[in-house]
Amino acid sequence: MSISDELRDVSLRYECPNCRRPIVRNGSWFKAVSTFRCEACKTKLRLGYSAKLALFECHHKATFAGA
Repeated sequence: MSISDELRDVSLRYECPNCRRPIVRNGSWFKAVSTFRCEACKTKLRLGYSAKLALFECHHKATFAGA
């Protein structure tokens, strides 16, 4: 399974597992990034492929549920 381009221009929300602060970026950012720092707690986060799939799948269901 691959990460869809359908959500590339949609704002996705990822919650920092350390401080629970929401990180909101376009899908294209999440698709391209693998490591980043939470702006709130400065924890270095790794977003692997399986986590990206889960993030995109969750937002896809929420975005296209009524379609």
